[in-house]
Amino acid sequence: MSGRLVVISGTGTNIGKTHFAEALLQALGTRVPRAAGIKPIESGVTDPTVSDAALLERASTFHVKRFGYALRAGLSPHIAARMEGVSLDMAAVVHGIGMARKDCDLLVVELPGGLFTPLSGRETNADLARAMQPDEILLVVPNRLGALHDTLAALRAAGAASLQVHGIIIVAPESPDASTESTAHELRTLVG
Repeated sequence: MSGRLVVISGTGTNIGKTHFAEALLQALGTRVPRAAGIKPIESGVTDPTVSDAALLERASTFHVKRFGYALRAGLSPHIAARMEGVSLDMAAVVHGIGMARKDCDLLVVELPGGLFTPLSGRETNADLARAMQPDEILLVVPNRLGALHDTLAALRAAGAASLQVHGIIIVAPESPDASTESTAHELRTLVG
């Protein structure tokens, strides 16, 4: 029997996906005995001990075999991989996630960048998410000016790609702006 699979993506990069995934794992860790978090594709990894994948591993109550790609250049994964002479093998990533899922009660997978970040010349995070067949896909949105546009654009693109987003997580900004107080209400009104 496979555990529950929750995929965390976002409207962009450096918006708080990892912090949310850590918080989710810590909150569920007391109730879910075998909860693991992984980031199978990550760029901008200069020190693997402080990478997003390492942070998720430390927040986990259960550990799965490490697999995937830790790319050095802080660029879109497909460009970072190309620079390193690596081809991101989506089938291998999906297989690794399936194997990890068999061992867990809950597997939280954080995708690199936004929901439509390219992983190759043809595939995006949305394609990877669809191939994983998750129980839930959560979209992380930074609570700042532009959040409404970015969220609506991501949701419409997801719908066009036959991908269902199950929840929107609004992450507090480092510095609030004029839109911060109204974002949640407006998204409820616009998205339903």
